[in-house]
Amino acid sequence: MSSHFHNLQVKELKRETAKTVSIGFDIPDNLTSDFQYEAGQYLTLKATINGEEIRRSYSISSYGDEALQVSCKMINGGKMSTFLVNELGVGDRVEVMPPMGNFTVKPLNEPLVLFAAGSGVTPIFSILKMALKEGTNSIKLFYGNRSEDEMIFKSQLETLRSENSDRLMVQHFLSSNGERLDTDRVQSLVAGLPESNYFVCGPEGMIAAVKDGLEKSNVAANNINIEYFASPKVEKKAVEAIISGEVNEITAILDGESHSIALEPGESILDAANRIGIDPPFSCQSGVCTTCKCKVMSGEVEMENNFGLGEDEAEEGFILSCISKPKSVGVIVSWDEV
Repeated sequence: MSSHFHNLQVKELKRETAKTVSIGFDIPDNLTSDFQYEAGQYLTLKATINGEEIRRSYSISSYGDEALQVSCKMINGGKMSTFLVNELGVGDRVEVMPPMGNFTVKPLNEPLVLFAAGSGVTPIFSILKMALKEGTNSIKLFYGNRSEDEMIFKSQLETLRSENSDRLMVQHFLSSNGERLDTDRVQSLVAGLPESNYFVCGPEGMIAAVKDGLEKSNVAANNINIEYFASPKVEKKAVEAIISGEVNEITAILDGESHSIALEPGESILDAANRIGIDPPFSCQSGVCTTCKCKVMSGEVEMENNFGLGEDEAEEGFILSCISKPKSVGVIVSWDEV
């Protein structure tokens, strides 16, 4: 799959709430295969705003025969989100990287329980539509918001619930009414449910509460799937780049070309690659979105944390270059292996 940006035209804009817009893209025939996606994945968008290049990742909210669509909620001070919600127009063009992400459903032979809050419903909405189309017999969505007018996809969810009342249950929680998806409530919601696959996306505090509630309900860890929109606040491991000898000298492979890089003090592998101008794929730069994923071909590399990669990917030698530094002599990393 290509990890390069493609210039796509905006086909449709739909205002979901006062601060949320869904953006549909026109995919040319020659890029159809590049933009095939799984429910729960995301797109990385790039734009130059006031002379500054900005990259951000947004979850795909479409599925199946629908036009490829991401949804963006404007956040205070958010350069890209403010631009997309207030300034982007139909017919405009945006630099877009093909779909990525591991927040996907495999297999579909168990009930689905979905927890979302705020804009965390975006990938959940795509997963929900996929599950309905593929025939999943039991789907439950627990969706939290501050108020009713902030519910993204409110009318669409009600239509899907009405049309699939035998399979889909949607329950809303409004913090303005004192309703929160806290640990105790999560435990009560899942009590007595059959073995299920759980998918969770939303603000960090909500994710922590839901995860705690599921764990206290003895839900198996491999049945809990979490999508973070930002890196959780944890104490960083002491990842010391030893800038002496040859430990800081690595080889990076991109598009079939090898580049020798000497990391400077405090630099990540991604920082160093960007400094010398080889332009590997990246977006969030905080170890969450996995856009900057590459494979360690030789040597040892240490990451600050791992909230983005699956265990199987880590075992295969993949790392997130934005939070990784060399740990041994002779490190070779490759973006071509992704």
